[in-house]
Amino acid sequence: MGEVVSIHLVRSRHGAAESLERARVLINDGLEGDWRSHRNRSGQLTLIEAEALEEVARRLGRPVPAGASRRQAVVRGINLNELLGRRVRLGAVRVFVETPCDPCSRMEATIGAGAQAAMKGCGGVRCHVLVGGELCVGDPIVEEAFQEFGAMRP
Repeated sequence: MGEVVSIHLVRSRHGAAESLERARVLINDGLEGDWRSHRNRSGQLTLIEAEALEEVARRLGRPVPAGASRRQAVVRGINLNELLGRRVRLGAVRVFVETPCDPCSRMEATIGAGAQAAMKGCGGVRCHVLVGGELCVGDPIVEEAFQEFGAMRP
């Protein structure tokens, strides 16, 4: 079982990532107040592993600042790529893990030179919000049991 270790809100395009202890996640929308969250679109909530960021820092030879990955939640103790196509609970919030979140050229500006290449294959995942609620640092992350009907994305 994993856990949420940090939450990051970006209020405007290219704005600074703001660290939060808790945030409201809206059903079929995303993190309330975050410019990247949009109703009825994919990638409403993005997650990345703390372990992946530690590996990126090792590859680059420098620390990765909190929120610099531009992912909305950093998690620890769970392999996100193994959850693709599955439903997951993060505290009260339920999501469907849609696709990998490949690093873009913006990583070069927020983390530094070489970051986009260093993050290849470990850029996190994009999720669709099935059930909203409060997301808190320390919330447990649990894969939901397979359901014979309704196991696929709604």
